[in-house]
Amino acid sequence: MANGKKNAVDLQPNNPILLSKKIIIVSQSHLCRNPRVHKEAVLLASAGYDVTILTAIYSEKLLLQDMLLLAGTNISYEFYSDLTVNNLASLIDRTTRRLAVWAKRRFNIQSKLAVGYGAIRLQQICVAYAADLYIMHQDLPTIVGAQMAGKFKVAFDFEDWYSEDIIPKVQSQRPIKLLKQAEKTALEKGVLCYTTSKAMADGLASHYGTAKTPSVIYNSFPANEATLSISQPQGPLRFYWFSQTIGEGRGLEFFIACMAKSKAKMQLVLRGNVVGAYQESLKKLITEKDEILFLPLIDNHLLLADMANYDAGLALEPDTPPNKNLTISNKLFHYMAAGLPIIASYTKGQAEIAEQHPEYIFMYPQNDTTAVANILDTLGEKFAGGGFAQLKEAILANYNRKYSWNLEAKKLLKLVEGVFNA
Repeated sequence: MANGKKNAVDLQPNNPILLSKKIIIVSQSHLCRNPRVHKEAVLLASAGYDVTILTAIYSEKLLLQDMLLLAGTNISYEFYSDLTVNNLASLIDRTTRRLAVWAKRRFNIQSKLAVGYGAIRLQQICVAYAADLYIMHQDLPTIVGAQMAGKFKVAFDFEDWYSEDIIPKVQSQRPIKLLKQAEKTALEKGVLCYTTSKAMADGLASHYGTAKTPSVIYNSFPANEATLSISQPQGPLRFYWFSQTIGEGRGLEFFIACMAKSKAKMQLVLRGNVVGAYQESLKKLITEKDEILFLPLIDNHLLLADMANYDAGLALEPDTPPNKNLTISNKLFHYMAAGLPIIASYTKGQAEIAEQHPEYIFMYPQNDTTAVANILDTLGEKFAGGGFAQLKEAILANYNRKYSWNLEAKKLLKLVEGVFNA
């Protein structure tokens, strides 16, 4: 448990009775790898709720980052599966999941054991808490929450469309039918459902034919006002892209091909973990007029200040599978919160934001190198030599007015209060 209090958002429930309500936020990954869970937990704890995050962990290094994020809060952090230790429980977790994945691939057995570690234990622990509200994130908690819905107050945060976010090479080991059943039950029986975009909310409701459409809580962040004080050096246009893992299938080869077709001089900055062989393959694609720079992964709370040093951000998202098409990439909100103009691929989710702001989100059709090269030439002509300062100021002002986490936090708090007031 992390002790003390930290008011990330200065909000209080309208009803003092709500202060004693116990909320369990259930995830299946490290807190530092899921900023949506972190923001939600800090928000609800700062509003006076008794908040526990229940999750699965696998790395001592990431656990340290988790605890730093919770320092100064009164949020409890507990684990239903802990693979950082070698004991009977972790051995059972690893073995049962391995067998369940094999059974799914070999006999098409639909089991929650194939989705995550400690699947049976998770439901037992949740029931033992007897919480006033459970909020389920990610695949396994959605399945467990669907099994609990109707007997307990269970809410669902559809961070993704889990059954429609599966690449072909792993479809054989995923219980897609079970995931679909859980998603339908969650939409029908959850006391509250919300997701990351209007496109996703409409897509879920339409696909499952449910009467209720999930609410929308954008996965935004507090703005970084310090970006306005950063002076941009003259030189090539500098484009920023980040991910925990830098690898194939992320649109990087495509963007480098676009750079080659553009007349503008550019630097592509990639921040994240990359294997040496892939790094070398990207370097070979860069033409003589352009540059590529690889930077190490940094903690989430440092990202906004880091990206503010560059000229524009890249949201090179594919439109398949359906989840990728309907969600809004976190990158879009990160870049706007740092005051960066954005080059974004067309997906229904990204278009939800981009079409409202064509003056600083430059959207292109999927896989259209000519369209992107034209965008790069236009940016090179209009903003080379540090001409982004005025545009960045406008981006931040609009972000604070329409998308900042403080706005989304108020919406989420109202939804949670509604569950109890009902």
